[in-house]
Amino acid sequence: MRGLIVPCPNCRAGSVPVKPRMHHVVLVPGFFGFGALGDLNYFAGVTETLTAEFKRRYLPVRVVEVPTLPTASIRHRAATVLETLADVARRDDGPIHVIAHSTGGLDARLAIAPTASLPTSVGFKLYDRICALVTIATPHFGTPLASFFSSAMGYPLLRSIASIGGAALEHGQLPLAAVLRLGKLIFRLDDWIGLSGTFADEIYADLLEDFNDDRRQEVIDFLRGVSHDQSLVFQLTPAACDLLNACTADPTGVRYGSVVTRGNRPSPWTFVRHGSNPYAQYLYALYSILHLIAGSGDGRFFPRPVETQCPALERAFGVVPSHRDSDGIVPTLSQVWGEVIHAARADHLDVVGHFGNRRPGRAQSDWLPSASGFDEAAFHALWASVAEFVTRRAREEPHQSVHNVGTVRTDLDAEQATKVVQ
Repeated sequence: MRGLIVPCPNCRAGSVPVKPRMHHVVLVPGFFGFGALGDLNYFAGVTETLTAEFKRRYLPVRVVEVPTLPTASIRHRAATVLETLADVARRDDGPIHVIAHSTGGLDARLAIAPTASLPTSVGFKLYDRICALVTIATPHFGTPLASFFSSAMGYPLLRSIASIGGAALEHGQLPLAAVLRLGKLIFRLDDWIGLSGTFADEIYADLLEDFNDDRRQEVIDFLRGVSHDQSLVFQLTPAACDLLNACTADPTGVRYGSVVTRGNRPSPWTFVRHGSNPYAQYLYALYSILHLIAGSGDGRFFPRPVETQCPALERAFGVVPSHRDSDGIVPTLSQVWGEVIHAARADHLDVVGHFGNRRPGRAQSDWLPSASGFDEAAFHALWASVAEFVTRRAREEPHQSVHNVGTVRTDLDAEQATKVVQ
């Protein structure tokens, strides 16, 4: 993307326009992050929306997505983020802003920590180039779902599914063409009964319809990565994140902002509303189970936000959420980090574009039909808030020391934390 030429706001009319400095925005995906598999994108419509919002604010920005490791340890994922930052920094001397979803927020925090020791030969010491970090639905204080999937039952389940899927693609005996033809028939059966634009249709259209050797290898590599290394699961437990918070020294020049999400609590009435759609029934049942587990954690690990963080939460939700509230994956209180720049009624996947909207050329299905009410307007409002936060930081002195609100939350001991969430 070329730099936009905009009139200097301090120049008189008719004067020569100036070319503003190019800024770089790095998008970091979360757990199971894959960037893109075929035409299936992790950040669905995010790059386009951000680019448009920055253009409206006359801020020239180049958006880059980080290729990540699906379930590898935060340390290894952070190394990948650091390598991307180093590559971006080599292009020119423009400021860098990081926007990370879910676990990607922890990867990014570790990547930009001057004290971090990461498994990479890339030397990136220009930490003063990092101006802002926006985390979106990030489990800064962990999630009880990680405790479940790292249990004696959950861990083998995750590993087995990935291993079997990868082996079937790599060494399967059934002719792949025959399997795909059968899959096409199955995925199209729902259209005959009036179920179009479902997540099954999207998977087929964006990944399987043109399942060539390159796409097949992409999926094999993804599943192989999951089956070989699930270190990330253990590191997202509340206890492990407590240790990460204690050991991570943050750069003094980075301004932190967070987007906080809260999904609707499961209701049998919502399940009934999905009665005519078996896909939605199944996925809503899955959401209900995940939401139940995500809200089952020990409240002492999720301290109440500080006073300056509460107004944004109260405006969005009516009250400051409790440790029982979540977006179906991450407890809401676990997501608060620095300035709360936006709070939304949404599930964990809504915010990255998988909320059931329709875009020109294709239907985008709702991968987690939580009935949150999140729609196109809410999606644009969220990413407009992110663009506004980054733009505001871009117009500040680039090397000035910043004060990030809420850092005291990581200093609370167990007794204090228990008191503030009760």
